[in-house]
Amino acid sequence: MVKNMLEPSLFKYSRKESTRSNVVGMRATYGLTTLTLKELYPDLTIFSADTSTSAGLDRFKTSHSDSFFDCGISEQCMVAAAAGYVAGGGIALASTFAPFLILRAAEQVRLSLGYMNLPIVITGLASGLSLGYLGYTHCCVEDLPFVLSIPNIYVYSPSDAYELKLFLPEIVKQRKPTYIRLTGASKVEPVHKTDITTDFSSPIKISNLGSKLLVLSTGSISSNVVQAINLLPENYSSLLSHYVVPFFDHTNTTDQIAKLASEYDSVFVVDESMYGGLASFTSMALAKNSIFKPLHASTHPHKYLSCGSHEYMLQQCKLDVKCLQETILSILVS
Repeated sequence: MVKNMLEPSLFKYSRKESTRSNVVGMRATYGLTTLTLKELYPDLTIFSADTSTSAGLDRFKTSHSDSFFDCGISEQCMVAAAAGYVAGGGIALASTFAPFLILRAAEQVRLSLGYMNLPIVITGLASGLSLGYLGYTHCCVEDLPFVLSIPNIYVYSPSDAYELKLFLPEIVKQRKPTYIRLTGASKVEPVHKTDITTDFSSPIKISNLGSKLLVLSTGSISSNVVQAINLLPENYSSLLSHYVVPFFDHTNTTDQIAKLASEYDSVFVVDESMYGGLASFTSMALAKNSIFKPLHASTHPHKYLSCGSHEYMLQQCKLDVKCLQETILSILVS
């Protein structure tokens, strides 16, 4: 049963703004958008763990020094401080690199956002494999599985930087315990190229051409999916539809995924996470609603890979454009 869903909102597409945001990437877009948030919410305060530059927050730090707290390399303290500020009635955003936020401060995230249900917005920078050249100390393919296992936390995993710029003010406005998962690098091919309508729970349509295969993706890997579909011969691309899944709400998103999947012959899920991410979430949604469809997935394998560039890491996962094209084609011809 779908509950408490927002009325759909329409966001007008701007090619200029999309290009600008996707050139600088998600981290810089996040930082720049906090300046807009401060105008909307004067009591908003930013908490950081020595990542003001990495999160694009230098301008905010300079313009609003009284509303910026750098907790140093102490992620647990950062989350706890933000929790105290929110418990006192304020609005807090806390950000650092995803593995340090979600894995090092796991207890604070679980207790403050999950158990205490405090409406803190925490942002994991460089989730997935974009920092693969630094090794798995700086990659985070476990964050989405971990956060989705905790009750009460709403997850937003933007598909591209332009979407993030449009949606971030509305995400903060909801006043929910929220994890924002920023994936990918800068200079990414945009995912959205038309107006966007969303209720902040349901998957968002990118293309809707056929009913043989439903492709679901989350995060910046959606850009590779778009490119892979565009490379397919028209007689195959016309057989499928592609939706992104930016939102994870255990009450509404599962039901919306199931409703959508019921209209297709099979489902293909794409995500940089290990087990427990979008693929597991989709499987749970289908099982919960007694929908039995062939379910395919391209995700990070359940092992640690040789480290290198983002593209090299994606190739090992078969998440690069060429491999995704081949996988989609093989599903369609089977």
